[in-house]
Amino acid sequence: MPKTLKPLLIYASFLWFSASSLWAEDFQRWSALPILGYSEETEWQFGALALFFFKPGSNSTRGSSLDFAAYATTRKQFQAVVSPDIYLFQGRFHANLDFVYWDWVARYYGIGNNPDVNDFMVYDMTRYSLRIPLEMSLFLPPSLSFLEYGAIAHVEYNEADFNAYEGGLNAPSSLGGWRTGLGYSLALDTRDHPYIPTHGYYAYWEQMFYNKVFGGPAFVSQTIDLRAYAYLFWRTSLALGAIWQSTFGDVPFDMLAMPDGSKRFRGIERGLFRDKQSFVWQAELRRPLFWRLGGAIFYEAAKVGPYFSELYRERWHHAFGFGGRLALNTKEGVYARCDFSLVDGKYFGLTIYIREAF
Repeated sequence: MPKTLKPLLIYASFLWFSASSLWAEDFQRWSALPILGYSEETEWQFGALALFFFKPGSNSTRGSSLDFAAYATTRKQFQAVVSPDIYLFQGRFHANLDFVYWDWVARYYGIGNNPDVNDFMVYDMTRYSLRIPLEMSLFLPPSLSFLEYGAIAHVEYNEADFNAYEGGLNAPSSLGGWRTGLGYSLALDTRDHPYIPTHGYYAYWEQMFYNKVFGGPAFVSQTIDLRAYAYLFWRTSLALGAIWQSTFGDVPFDMLAMPDGSKRFRGIERGLFRDKQSFVWQAELRRPLFWRLGGAIFYEAAKVGPYFSELYRERWHHAFGFGGRLALNTKEGVYARCDFSLVDGKYFGLTIYIREAF
């Protein structure tokens, strides 16, 4: 059993705060959530999360927000994320930026759908990443407001050092340096809420083109993301999702198609399954409970492969789980979630994240 898939022994999220706006009693300005945790991969984790909300121009538009999260571990791992989520022009322009700093010790299990979990290489990666996706429905008539088009820019620099190793794996050939990419996106969105939808559909297409302008590798990545939501009964809603990722060219090992372990196929270590293509299917039942609490149960399946016909023949990995939700901002529908999962019938995982998985 890989250590990272064993159950976390302790994970306590505590000391939740919220504050009202200085301008209006019904507007929440911020929330904060310090986190204390332990796992065999990271040992002790110490972190904090803060969300700042900005008042929208009217009640009919979404408000912008700023997310900040940082945590360190006793294994000398550290991650910090700053994510401004900006809405302009009555919600018809949306930019959800992500700046990530990562100094992380991780495991490399090779490439494929069925790795030997007892055979891995340890590497240390320092990473600076800025991703700028712009989504908009500007210049479209009101009757087509459910359509969105966008542009995406991604700039990243990282350095990866692999430790000495005597097993059967070979270190990846494409390591470190700059990655610069430009792309576009198209979306159809009829959801009643972007964070906690109970009905509607969402379809998303993205292509990213990475080039050698700054000496980095040249490759292409593309994503098809499909989701559907329906209200069932007794305040319970059903969420269905499927995502296909594919890559072509000189793809760095850390940017191959793979389940991320937090939003797609929760409970696994990121990078345990990786290849040129991946597919994840998800189903989840969601229900608010009482006060600011909610619950969910879910099933997920995932596989990876070098090309589509091989992806089709690969075996599925399965995960069943349940989780709790804590509303950090009830008006905006922003939740902190904690999900427990059983992967392939024998590995336990735990995921802590903000907002729903899909």
